[in-house]
Amino acid sequence: ENVDEALLKTLVGKSTREIGSILALKSGVLSAKGELIQRKAHYVLEHLEDIPLIPGIYSFLEKLNESGIPYGIASNAPRAFIQAALDHHDLPYSFYLGLEDYTNPKPHPEPYLKGALALNWKSPNHAEIAVFEDSAHGIHAAVAGGMTAIGVTSQHSGELLIEAGARYTIKDFHDEEFFERHFF
Repeated sequence: ENVDEALLKTLVGKSTREIGSILALKSGVLSAKGELIQRKAHYVLEHLEDIPLIPGIYSFLEKLNESGIPYGIASNAPRAFIQAALDHHDLPYSFYLGLEDYTNPKPHPEPYLKGALALNWKSPNHAEIAVFEDSAHGIHAAVAGGMTAIGVTSQHSGELLIEAGARYTIKDFHDEEFFERHFF
């Protein structure tokens, strides 16, 4: 029921399966993993309105669309949650990948490598793919996939995300100067 703040910070960016394993181990009841995973998924779906979007995301996605820059979502969250969040917030997307779409979740690069395939990325140079991530796990995955990681400081400090391998950090998607310089 109650999870301390320090433990919560270590769970950010991890897959639902991994979070279930960690919490079951911490509770000493390894058989509780499946129930913990289901409870987390149910809780998150019930509280979608409490999950804020990173400021500026709507205008950023609009600019990507106007500029013809392809994008998608590769998440450690279950697909049902991703779809519910996209619908709830009325966010445009070309594709999304969730936990069920890969064998190895982040910090493994598989989610982002599959994302590159979904974008029909033909170049062997993945460094031209920008990945926006708010967790060290996600930054590690992007870097391991040879992509340019941009840390979003909504969950962690810029220092932690740079240390994890982010090339840049942003506070939110309102940083027009950054985007004009690097994207548009």
